[in-house]
Amino acid sequence: MNGEKALERNRQLNLLLRKNAVASLFPILRDLGIQAALSHKAAFALHENSLNAPKEIRVVVGHKPDLILEDLYRHVVSYDQSHFSIESGKHPHLRHDSKDPRAKGKACRVYFIQSGGALPTLLEDFATVVRIADTPVLPLHAILLEGIVAQSLLQPPRPLGKGVANLIHKWLIATDCTPLEQFSPLWQSPEILAQIAHHASKVPDTEEQWIARGIDRCIFAASPSATAYEQQAQAPILSGDSEDDDEGVGPDANSLVGPPDVAAPPLNVVIPPGYTVIDIAARQVVSILGGLGFNLCAIVGSAASKLYSHGEAREPEKLDVLVLPPVPFSQGQACQWLKQQIFLKDPIQFEYNSKKGKLSYKIDPSIVLPRRSRGNSRKCKVEILLPGAMGLSYLSPHDIIWIDDLPVVPFLTLLLSKLDLWPHYSKGALARDVKQLLLLVPNLPVSVFRPWRERKLMSEEAQAASEGRVKRFCSTLPETIPTWQMLGFDVENVM
Repeated sequence: MNGEKALERNRQLNLLLRKNAVASLFPILRDLGIQAALSHKAAFALHENSLNAPKEIRVVVGHKPDLILEDLYRHVVSYDQSHFSIESGKHPHLRHDSKDPRAKGKACRVYFIQSGGALPTLLEDFATVVRIADTPVLPLHAILLEGIVAQSLLQPPRPLGKGVANLIHKWLIATDCTPLEQFSPLWQSPEILAQIAHHASKVPDTEEQWIARGIDRCIFAASPSATAYEQQAQAPILSGDSEDDDEGVGPDANSLVGPPDVAAPPLNVVIPPGYTVIDIAARQVVSILGGLGFNLCAIVGSAASKLYSHGEAREPEKLDVLVLPPVPFSQGQACQWLKQQIFLKDPIQFEYNSKKGKLSYKIDPSIVLPRRSRGNSRKCKVEILLPGAMGLSYLSPHDIIWIDDLPVVPFLTLLLSKLDLWPHYSKGALARDVKQLLLLVPNLPVSVFRPWRERKLMSEEAQAASEGRVKRFCSTLPETIPTWQMLGFDVENVM
């Protein structure tokens, strides 16, 4: 009983500290012409008429071109030095010292979160801010978005902690079922969708809650399973309103602590003689995609050229993989989401930069490469493509060619995708690539190069465009005309 009374007194004290900080801060922000609203746990507590929040407030402020957050902290202090001071460190913030004798000398932390500018726009229109207890407060959907965005901005990316996953779940079920994309386009961004899929994988029975709010169910089709460090003695996520969950807030929350002590073990990589980083990366990516439920994929680009030439083509600079999803995906959203899922499956051997959308594979320095592989790079960029990119069409399992135990796009699909790039990039390099592929045609079985059979995979418009590019290529390099004729193209009268 004494413990419950102490907990209640502590919550009442935290409420007093938050109220006093809000009463001092928002008039200053109004005088400065700053649009602002309370967010995170303090805002949610007001929505729920609850005491359950720490002695801290997080305030979302609208972006102004002439103002950065560091300046805003200084402006607030200059307005009211008797109550506010700046506390520097890893996460700079304001300290509000209440003069109320009931505060018992305690202080409230104040963090600003920018909305807009170089950072995500958390609230499209500050006119939608609600007032509760004479305090401007973010709507519930914006509180939820702010929590998801904060997790997506972490570098390096980190798994959701128990307290954060629990908190996001509370915010989610508190919102109504209005489609979230009506409030902000961020709800359709790849970074946010990746975080939603990750959250659903951590919290049981959450997928339907997200789907009811307009999130496409296809993003959950391949949500990552728990990694090795998450599987050890994992407790249920929904643990109730523990005081630990209440205190883990903002930059000091478990969403911003370091990575888990137990790292996922590296995969046992055996490097066959002559293999390069591209060869190894291709096998790893195809394997991980299969584990994610994307069994239909194919190597494309220069890596595919190397496979068709049995190692005689130039060494690729990156690995391009065409993914053929079982349901329609948005090109930009899905590619970045898939990159992040690949990284989360094996963060030891993959690197992912969410801001630039770049995925790379690297061979551990402790692994000794075979003699023929030495001198080559231990790292390569990985690009994920969907049908429509580079003129690539949707393929069926029967269309894919298997070379060296790897799925590869059909030969003519590869050739025409190279030709599609020819007018836009270095014509010398692309022309050499196309010529090298054409040199393979006489020695390829008909079942592999299948004269112009791929036209069934292309629209009439794409067929016409490809035929036009072939004719232009032949006019530049007429010695290739006989090979194009072998492939079924009518180029006899090009000259």
